[in-house]
Amino acid sequence: LKLRFELDLFVNLRPVKLHSGVATPLADKTPDDIDMIVVRENTEGLYSGAGGVQARGTLGEVALQESINTRHGVERVLRYGFERANARPRRHLTMVHKTNVLTHAGDLWSRTFDELGALYPNVSRDYVHVDAACLYFVTQPERFDVVVTDNLFGDILTDLGAAIAGGMGLAASGNLNPARTGPSIFEPVHGSAPDIAGKGWANPIACILSVALMLEHLGESEAAQKVEQAAVATLGKVAKVGMGTAGEAMGYTTQQVGDLVVEAL
Repeated sequence: LKLRFELDLFVNLRPVKLHSGVATPLADKTPDDIDMIVVRENTEGLYSGAGGVQARGTLGEVALQESINTRHGVERVLRYGFERANARPRRHLTMVHKTNVLTHAGDLWSRTFDELGALYPNVSRDYVHVDAACLYFVTQPERFDVVVTDNLFGDILTDLGAAIAGGMGLAASGNLNPARTGPSIFEPVHGSAPDIAGKGWANPIACILSVALMLEHLGESEAAQKVEQAAVATLGKVAKVGMGTAGEAMGYTTQQVGDLVVEAL
């Protein structure tokens, strides 16, 4: 969180894409149905750290956690969402929030969304409440192309998105400073798993897909596409066998998966 604030990484970008050969818990869905990008506001909202505690440890204890939403912060992440949608074939942007309950922040998000929408006539747009969005991620993921949302809702939705696209172990992400006033950070969504370090059990595909996101951000679109294609081609092979674990002799090791990606390149 500290790096996000200090480097002004105001966009958290997470593709939600089901690749061929990867299992999804959604029995009737195919890779054609699950192919979206979630744009999450990354420096404001409930994660800004505003709030406090009074009368701690007593029956009268009160804890406050405040959601900070500025016109500047909301506008720039929505604008980024429109730009991403405008660059994709479907050109559709969905804003997710809870405007019927979070009326003050919701009004700011809604007004800004509509105002910016007028500047992007080629991008169709709609709004979905966050609880309904969770439902549609599972029942109708094909309705989404680019999703833009606030910090908390984006955190929850992207984990659900990872689950329907094969699991956290395959999910890539980028914490972006689109203005390029500082560096951006790219990382797999899963944790570092220090308990299995050096054992060769970790699937490196999410990390490699994060490299593809980095190359795209740096303007190396052709290289990004090649890395993604190599990772996806390898993923199809790995998905059939799995990674080696403590109780299995079979399965790919981290090194073997990396070698397969290099061969595919």
